[in-house]
Amino acid sequence: MKQNKIKNIIFLMLLGAILLVVGIFVISITSKTVSGLCIGIGAGLISMNAANLLISLYYKKRPDIKKQSDIDSKDERNISINMKAKAKAFDITIRSLIIIPFLLILTDSPLWLTLAAICIYLFGFSMQIYYTIRYNKEM
Repeated sequence: MKQNKIKNIIFLMLLGAILLVVGIFVISITSKTVSGLCIGIGAGLISMNAANLLISLYYKKRPDIKKQSDIDSKDERNISINMKAKAKAFDITIRSLIIIPFLLILTDSPLWLTLAAICIYLFGFSMQIYYTIRYNKEM
């Protein structure tokens, strides 16, 4: 494990701790929104980097497992399975996302919220069209 990587992990954990403390004690008096954001980002940074540190230490003690993990992550079959799973998840997400604007209309939500949901759907659909055209040209 590289020493620089550990320093980055520890720095981000400290940054998360600072954000967490600021969100709990300092900002909570003035703004609950900013306080909640600081608490969420701080807790996320702490937990994410703690997990990265534990994984790095685990792989340092067991280099054979690290080597096998690297091989598995670069295996064509695993990459293909991962890509197919992502594509299927995207298809399900896009199909279920079209229901949200109708639910927002039925619940008398503000117009901007309904239009934002429609824009998210159109963004995903347009990205699908873009990548379909791009990959057709490449392959």
